[in-house]
Amino acid sequence: MRPVTRALIEGGLRFSGIYRDFLANHVPMGLVALDAMGANEEQLALFARANETKLEPMAAPEAERVAYFERRIAEEGYPAVLESMSAELAPAVCTGAFHGAIRAAYALESGIPGEQAHALAYWTGAMETLPATAGPRGKDGPFDILRMISRDPAFSGKRPAGRGIAGRMQAAARDPALAGYIARLDPMELDIEAIAPALLRAYAATGDFTILHGVTGSHAFRLLAPCFDDPALATRHFWTAIVTAFVSTGSPAIDEEALDGNDTHDWPEIRARAAECEDEHDVKFAYTCWREFEHRRGLPPTGTGFDADLYRRAASARVSLATEPAPAS
Repeated sequence: MRPVTRALIEGGLRFSGIYRDFLANHVPMGLVALDAMGANEEQLALFARANETKLEPMAAPEAERVAYFERRIAEEGYPAVLESMSAELAPAVCTGAFHGAIRAAYALESGIPGEQAHALAYWTGAMETLPATAGPRGKDGPFDILRMISRDPAFSGKRPAGRGIAGRMQAAARDPALAGYIARLDPMELDIEAIAPALLRAYAATGDFTILHGVTGSHAFRLLAPCFDDPALATRHFWTAIVTAFVSTGSPAIDEEALDGNDTHDWPEIRARAAECEDEHDVKFAYTCWREFEHRRGLPPTGTGFDADLYRRAASARVSLATEPAPAS
């Protein structure tokens, strides 16, 4: 990480991890992503300035949590602290629409102890869990299950009420029929390498904002997985969160891809366009897609025939929409 990026992240540690009572502070995450994608100093500073205007200072309880984690990280190291807390953190992977895990994963990449402490202070301060469900015992893959839900009249087109993504997920989790779908997963498919492509396919079919968080959350989960003392159990919690998030969207149809025509850019152009984006979600999505493409292009093809190039195409469509002028009316 370049010194300018580190300085911007450390300069922003005066802000709370939450603003407007429930929204997540994305600035450090966006800066980590932009730095990796090659944004220049002006672009980094512009992103920080544009997004810090809505943030709020930390209150005393959060500052105390930060100080506690700073001490622990200095003594034990960040990965060890994550591992020691994994029994608490894994069931709360859904916290803040996956932002607890996302910020913690980006903090791991940053190598900045102060940001790591702030990430854990946010995750533990905003902690949310979902009801426990039975483990996978079916024969279906992740995408097939999401598609079944989208065709179920009990879920299709029925978006639960709630404040923000996290509130709608909590509402969706109260439906007793949800557990049956969660359990339909083939135990052999309880793997982030199977779940993540299913999420991307669902996003490519819908462009849904909540599913976008599942895509970025899956990247974060993959980075954090080595720090969980029981990776299989952690993946069960993640799968539960993903199905719940999908239902919270109103379970849209995912049979056909719906990317617009702007899916032709290559990675250098995608990264360059992402560096021009001020919206943190565009930045993080492009970064996630790039990193997941790089990770998966060397893996054997999946049984579903998933093509890792869909990551490039989805990122291209997203940043094109964000950076190209609207056509004249």
